Amino acid sequence: MTEPDDEVLSEREDEQMRALVRRALSPEALHRDPPDLLAGVQRRIRKRSRGKFFADGWSTGQARLGYALVGLVTLLLVALAYYALGPMYVR
Repeated sequence: MTEPDDEVLSEREDEQMRALVRRALSPEALHRDPPDLLAGVQRRIRKRSRGKFFADGWSTGQARLGYALVGLVTLLLVALAYYALGPMYVR
């Protein structure tokens, strides 16, 4: 059997859990923007590793232009290789 103190403790924990769920599902909590953790995590890793990771700054940049440029150059090279190495008609 359960002790009366255990029942009181269980009810108190249940009420605390209900309050936590109510706060988490409130309209204010649902519409709030999530915090941006990436920059802080990268900064902390860079600091603790003494620059071994994320030291270049390029990998932590927020610009997506570099990725697009590398992708376009790759596609251009693939297209050139396809036409250069494609089937040749010899008579």
